[in-house]
Amino acid sequence: MTKRNSSSSSPRSRDRRGSMLILIVAVTIGLILAILFFMMSYVRMLGTQFEQRTAIEAAALAAAKECSNVVISNNQFGYVGLSDSAPDGTGTAAGDNYYTQVHGINTIIGTTLLDYIIATQLGNSEMQTLALQDLNRAKTAADQLVTALQDAITVGGSATDKDGNTIRPYVAAEQAYTSNQIRMTGSSSYQAGSLQLSLGVLNGGAATNIKTPTGWAGSFASGSTVGQYYKSYVPVNFNGRTWVFAGVGDSLKLVDPKNWNATASGVPWQHPTVILAQAVQDINDNGTTRSVRTAAAAQPASVYDPRPNPGALVIAFPDGPPDGICAQNRVSDLYGGCLSDGDDDSDMYVALSGDYPVDPVSLVAQDTTGWPIPADTAQQAANACKIAVYDWIRRAGTKANVGAVVNMHSTTFNPPNPATVTWPPGVAGAKPIPNGVAHIFRFNSYGNVTYQSKEIKPAPFYVVSEKQVLFESFEVLTNGAAADLVISPIDLGPPIMDSDGKVTLLKKYDLFIRDYARKPSGVIGGQHAGEPIDDSLISRRPADPDVKIALSGNSGRGVAEAVRFGGLGAKTKSNGGGGGSGALPFIMPQEDFAFSWNGTAMQVLRDPTAYKKFKPGSGPRSTYLTEGTVCEVRFRRQVKVQDESTVTSSETIPVVDPTTGEAVLDPVTGEPTTTTTTSTSTVTTKNDVGYVGLK
Repeated sequence: MTKRNSSSSSPRSRDRRGSMLILIVAVTIGLILAILFFMMSYVRMLGTQFEQRTAIEAAALAAAKECSNVVISNNQFGYVGLSDSAPDGTGTAAGDNYYTQVHGINTIIGTTLLDYIIATQLGNSEMQTLALQDLNRAKTAADQLVTALQDAITVGGSATDKDGNTIRPYVAAEQAYTSNQIRMTGSSSYQAGSLQLSLGVLNGGAATNIKTPTGWAGSFASGSTVGQYYKSYVPVNFNGRTWVFAGVGDSLKLVDPKNWNATASGVPWQHPTVILAQAVQDINDNGTTRSVRTAAAAQPASVYDPRPNPGALVIAFPDGPPDGICAQNRVSDLYGGCLSDGDDDSDMYVALSGDYPVDPVSLVAQDTTGWPIPADTAQQAANACKIAVYDWIRRAGTKANVGAVVNMHSTTFNPPNPATVTWPPGVAGAKPIPNGVAHIFRFNSYGNVTYQSKEIKPAPFYVVSEKQVLFESFEVLTNGAAADLVISPIDLGPPIMDSDGKVTLLKKYDLFIRDYARKPSGVIGGQHAGEPIDDSLISRRPADPDVKIALSGNSGRGVAEAVRFGGLGAKTKSNGGGGGSGALPFIMPQEDFAFSWNGTAMQVLRDPTAYKKFKPGSGPRSTYLTEGTVCEVRFRRQVKVQDESTVTSSETIPVVDPTTGEAVLDPVTGEPTTTTTTSTSTVTTKNDVGYVGLK
């Protein structure tokens, strides 16, 4: 038997095994390459997505930031934007060259809600009316702002900031998009012109930067607030009314674009402010170009303006407080029946062509814009007081403490200290008369109300701010003082001219209200844009808190106008009091301004040294950091001046026999005998009404 050589088949076997190994290696390499290519494509896809997300988010934030700085001028509120701002913008200068604040639209809306709550807590329907008027004006201002934002975010659109600089949100967003593209792998490029910016809302809303009221036991429906802040785009209901806040937070932030919508449902009105940014990226993937659209949404932000010194409310009694039947012992008394009976109508005036009377051509005319409370056709003095107090509360914005404002209405006024002063000053035989006192209310940094009283004199007088309001009501208190006070003799100057005259401080009081914030806008509010007036009486702030509450010159207008311009309105001066010209220097005419005698007539004194007035200057407004006066409610006691003369008279009468009743005959002539009697009497030859002047 022959044995086969086994080695003869070995080469062929090795070839087969080698081929198999090569095949396995080739397949393995192919698989590895396929995986690598897949991984590279996946990384490219992830990189592109990350690149686009980073870019579109940057674009959304850039647009939201620019929109946060947009400022418009509104007739009713002055400068308005999405964000508050202190008065430091060079583009916000009023007619007096001082900068004014920018009011965030949510701040304005929140203020109207807070003021309405305060009015409701006070049971004051007139203040409720004023708050709702402001709410309607706020909606109009917000509409105007949204229109400006819509225009600004378009291609080529623009707006301005508080410094007057041009803002172009679209350009800023596009630049942010392109500068944030990161080349990770492959070829990718922004499709020019594909960026779209839209304004919308957030479904379900988000926290705003407006705090809910402090010092209030009430609450809002669940879901309308987040913590201590109002929520945007959900109804905030109170007393049958609805408020809706815009989407503005305390900082810029990205929001889920899935929650963005063009409009919100379930609210009666809304203002879209949330930015949606969309853009298309062209991606070249191994020779294949595909376009990918991505989106991001961002909410704009508002800084918080602390309003460190919103201004003071001054209630002044330069002639002493009324202590009679119609005593005024607290703020709530200003709203009572003594100022709202049948003859307590008042007139509303406006200063034109400057501050009256210190600007040379300034004048006072009837305000034809209409009484602020339409239902009050009688224009009652009590409601004029409510308007003034409301305007003071409004200046505090959203920080006013509800309980503090309510409680200050019942705070008892301090008596004057000292109680009396000797008058006339420096005159022999002077007598004590009531001393003047001013009651000053301020807001501190926490929104609480502080109270302080100070001694005051009739002068210096306050000017009437250009295009702002002067309310005037004569004999508003018929029984203000407990009794008349007579001072006689007294030297009466022109036009009485009697060194032996008589003065009677009557029970009657007149009312003058200077409201510097009725029209808080440089458009309709004059050169000072509804800002407080500089006032040394209140500018030095008391310790926090002092009390916390949970004559010369010849320029001017003529006598016929100046002394009686109050007669232009419905409420005239009382009859029987002369022309209201007073008797200088101790008795001023019956208008709450300084006067001088030119030799033939009384005229309003225009000398600025006789008045409290606005300081000239420019830049940041002084009353932002130092307290000014928002409203002064001033009661003036009427003074009657009389020129009295002594008249001697004589009478000749027959002498009668007391027994018989027959005439006694002269024994010589036989004629009836007569006798002459002499008597003296005091006769008033001149009288007039005015106010205490020098004191």
